[in-house]
Amino acid sequence: MELRDIAVTVRELAHGEFGWVLLEGTGEEGAFTAYARLLASERGYDSYSSAMAAGVGAVRGLGTPEQGPRRRVG
Repeated sequence: MELRDIAVTVRELAHGEFGWVLLEGTGEEGAFTAYARLLASERGYDSYSSAMAAGVGAVRGLGTPEQGPRRRVG
């Protein structure tokens, strides 16, 4: 199985409220890596760091601690 290319970002939803977004690499070749939205938080967080920590937790939930998020190949 192949490791998935997943990034976490945080967006400001409203003044003082933040949400995480998971982006996954599309595999397209080019000068820059292309990403598509995979998942987003369903609630807001009161700080950037809380949203980031929750987003990292969401990535962890996609795989195992030893191997990370994997995709079946073939």
